Amino acid sequence: MNLSNTRKDGVKIGIIGCGHMGGALLKGIIAKGAIGRRNILVSDQDRKKLKFAQLRHKVKVTALNSEVAKSCTVVILAVKPEDLDTVLKDLNLALDGKLLISICAGISTKRLEQRLGKISVVRVMPNMPAQIGQGISAISLGKYATAKNRKVAESIFSCVGEVVEVKEQWMDAVTAISGSGPAYFFHLAETLIISGQQFGLPRRIAQSLAIKTALGSAILMNQSALSPEDLRRQVASKGGTTEAAFNLFKKKGLQGILRRGFSAAARRSKELSK
Repeated sequence: MNLSNTRKDGVKIGIIGCGHMGGALLKGIIAKGAIGRRNILVSDQDRKKLKFAQLRHKVKVTALNSEVAKSCTVVILAVKPEDLDTVLKDLNLALDGKLLISICAGISTKRLEQRLGKISVVRVMPNMPAQIGQGISAISLGKYATAKNRKVAESIFSCVGEVVEVKEQWMDAVTAISGSGPAYFFHLAETLIISGQQFGLPRRIAQSLAIKTALGSAILMNQSALSPEDLRRQVASKGGTTEAAFNLFKKKGLQGILRRGFSAAARRSKELSK
C-alpha cells in the first residue's frame, strides 16, 4: 500500500525520536517508497541524529516535537518510556483528528488516551531485526482507533518486516518474547562463541560457526513444516553429543530459568505502564 494514496492531500509522517527503532522505521519507509521524503518530518533532542537523518535520508528535521504534532497527520512516538511524559507535554492539543502510533515499551493506549484525550492511538511493539527489514511488529488498536488507522499502521510497519495484530492485553507477553527476544538469541550466540574459544577455536572461526548456525537454524524453522521441538529432536539423537548437552540443561533447570527470565521481562513491561 502506498501511503501517499490513502487520502487526497496525502499522509505526512512525523517520527519523534530517531534512535535505533525510529531510524529503522525511517530507513524502511524510504526504502519501500511508502511515502515521499518531503512528507516525512523527524524530531530528536540529539542534533547529531537529526543531522544524520537529514544528510543520509534527505528528510526534513526539527528539534521541536510540537512542530511534528502540528504539521503531520501520523505521529510516531519512538522514544524511551522514561522520556514519554516530557514529550507528551509538547503534543497536547495538537493531535485532534490525527493518528498517534506509539512504540514505547509498556505504555498502554489507555494511558495515552487519558493524557491526550479522545484521539486515535495504535500501540506497536516492533523488534530489532526491523533495522534490516526482517522484523516482526505486533499492533493493538486503542479505544478510538479505526480500521483505517489499522491499515495505515500496518502499511508503515510492513516496511520493516511482518505485522500481526494482537489484543492489547497480550502486549506485555509480546514485549517479553519478540521485543526482547533478539537479545536472548544474541546472548546464546555470544555464549557459543566464548565456549568455542575455550575449546581452542580462534574467535573468528567460533563467531562464524555460531552466527551461521543461528542463521541457518532460523531459516530452517521458518521454512520447515516441523515444529521447533521436532527439529530439536532430529538433532539430539539418542546417546549423542547433543543429548548430553540437553541432559545437563534439564538437570540444571535451564528451561525454568529461561521462562522465569521471560516472565521478568513481561512484568517489567507491565510496570512501565503505571
